[in-house]
Amino acid sequence: LFSSMASNIMYMGPVGSGQLTKLINQLLFDINAAALAEILPLAAKLGLDPTKVGDVVNSGTGRSYASEFFIPNVLKGVFDKGYPLEHAYKDLISGSEISAQHQIPTPVLSAATATYQTALLAGHGEKDKGGMICVFEDLLDVKFRSGNTEGLST
Repeated sequence: LFSSMASNIMYMGPVGSGQLTKLINQLLFDINAAALAEILPLAAKLGLDPTKVGDVVNSGTGRSYASEFFIPNVLKGVFDKGYPLEHAYKDLISGSEISAQHQIPTPVLSAATATYQTALLAGHGEKDKGGMICVFEDLLDVKFRSGNTEGLST
């Protein structure tokens, strides 16, 4: 039955372990998406070519599944190819609740959660996670898009 749904089936332990493992994986993806949203507009603000920065990130050590998925779409201004922010937020809440229950500090998760909250408050909830970049683009008055090289003079 499981092989009809997935190609890689792993036993993770007692009941609930699989769900927790899925949450851990999702939180890492969510944190990556929030980091991209913050750092890519910085590159645009500094006058770097967004397309070239995207190529370097996606072929370098900054590469992640999130960067490979979101950067090409962000460069085109497309924010409807992934899971909406307003629905993804529940995973961040779950991670925060679990870490609080077990008294485990998660400062990076907390920072990513604040980025999601800011994007939701700014009205970007229907956009996919790549849409978080709009918050920092607005803050820095730049766009991380193909063909945009108008940042600060260096």
